[in-house]
Amino acid sequence: MRTPTRRPAAGIALGLAVAAGSAGAAHGESLADAIALAYQTNPQILAQRAELRALNERYIQARGAMGPTLSLSAQANQNTSTLYAPKSLFNPSTQTHYGWYASSGVRVNFAQPLYSSGQLSLSVSAAEADILAARHGLREQEASVLGDVITAYADVMLNRILLTIAEQNIALLKDQAAEIQAKFDLKEATLTDQSQTRARLIAAEIGRERAASTLATSEAHYLAVVGHAPGELDVLPQLPGVPASAEQAFNAADAYNPTLLGALFSARASHLRVGEAKASDGFQVTLNASYGDEPYTNYLRNQHDRSYEATISVSRPLYTAGIHSSRIRQSLETANRDDFKTDDIRRRVVQTVARAWAEMASRRRVLDELQTQLKQEESAFRGSRIEARNGLRQTIDVLNAEQEYQSTKVALFQSFHDEYLTEMGLLLSVGLLNVDLVSPATPVYRPEASLKTVLAEAKAPWVGPVTALDRIGAPQVSVAGLKLAPPAQGDRPVEADTMPVSPRWRDLEPFLKAPSFAPTDGR
Repeated sequence: MRTPTRRPAAGIALGLAVAAGSAGAAHGESLADAIALAYQTNPQILAQRAELRALNERYIQARGAMGPTLSLSAQANQNTSTLYAPKSLFNPSTQTHYGWYASSGVRVNFAQPLYSSGQLSLSVSAAEADILAARHGLREQEASVLGDVITAYADVMLNRILLTIAEQNIALLKDQAAEIQAKFDLKEATLTDQSQTRARLIAAEIGRERAASTLATSEAHYLAVVGHAPGELDVLPQLPGVPASAEQAFNAADAYNPTLLGALFSARASHLRVGEAKASDGFQVTLNASYGDEPYTNYLRNQHDRSYEATISVSRPLYTAGIHSSRIRQSLETANRDDFKTDDIRRRVVQTVARAWAEMASRRRVLDELQTQLKQEESAFRGSRIEARNGLRQTIDVLNAEQEYQSTKVALFQSFHDEYLTEMGLLLSVGLLNVDLVSPATPVYRPEASLKTVLAEAKAPWVGPVTALDRIGAPQVSVAGLKLAPPAQGDRPVEADTMPVSPRWRDLEPFLKAPSFAPTDGR
């Protein structure tokens, strides 16, 4: 079993400087530091980035299918033959004849698609939509990891302060037990008073062990999410970008939620592939050219046959045993599925935002009430302790008042922790939990940069004119209701930063201090 160590309040209580007379608290790791480390090293984010870079290659391949291809083939042959002439009436002796020849040739082939009834151009557009959907998937993964980091950070800070409260509870009960023992020695307290106090003290020690175990679990989770064990942690900062109204929250979710935007682009890709499937029944026009330099015959090595050939081939399938029509139906149902999924995601996003907004409002109201309640219970605890010394209260009354006071203190910090995570959940649900928002100094990964790099390395000549020609007569693609353009990077709803967090962490500083009772304390 882990042996809990007594932590100074300045190091535990969410970074609050509670030690009286201290010149200043040393700064530890901030939430921005933890987010920066996780953003750069978290394996889930790195895996998603690698998957997106691999998807970029599919776009390069689809785009390259509209460009020219050039191939070279060469051959070299060598043949040796031996002819035996056995003895006969006309050939009195055995004769052997040797033959040897060699030949070589080369052929260069060139092919350029000119028109595919829109099949190739629609394939490129679908691949581009897939990439945009994957980029929003990367945003979703990054936001999920950032949410895990914030949760782990807040959990460690909360559990540290709960351990401090548990130790304060033990200190108060030990002081109470010493006072009861002194009164018992003077025949002013009973054995029942002693038993009640000792039982509460044992329960408090059990609570401390549980708090220490919970803290160890949260620190292990922090290690898994962030990448290193937590040291001294700074105060939790106010989360910027929280929508100031429910209307702003819903508008932001519709414009920035990565799950919804990813689904929209996935649906767009599915509709484009419907057109691609329909275009496979159209005309295919290809330009072919070749040059060959080959020996005329194997035995005449110095005579070559040089040929030049250029052809334009036009083809169109006439009968495919139902394969093409089946592919069209399949792509149509896939597009229908993605449309239904998009509608379902939109509804779930609205539900999530509404729940997060309601919970945030409720938790803030509860926090205000808990602060008032804790002040009253501290006063009641003090009064019970003083009145018990004057014989106006029983020991059980003091113990109950102390227990209610400590329980409310735990509830206050727990509620503050939960309210903070509710704000984080609201930012996550509307799509505003970005690294440039919560950790502005962190270099942001730009997925479009890797695509530009591979495009620069895989230049295909005259792809633009071929694409424009290929779109003539291409099947019309229905994208009604689909949002085709992603929001600008870093945009946030109007006045999203005007809503302050209430209360802030430093507002809890007075509630962390344990009440002290002098032996002569009285009213």
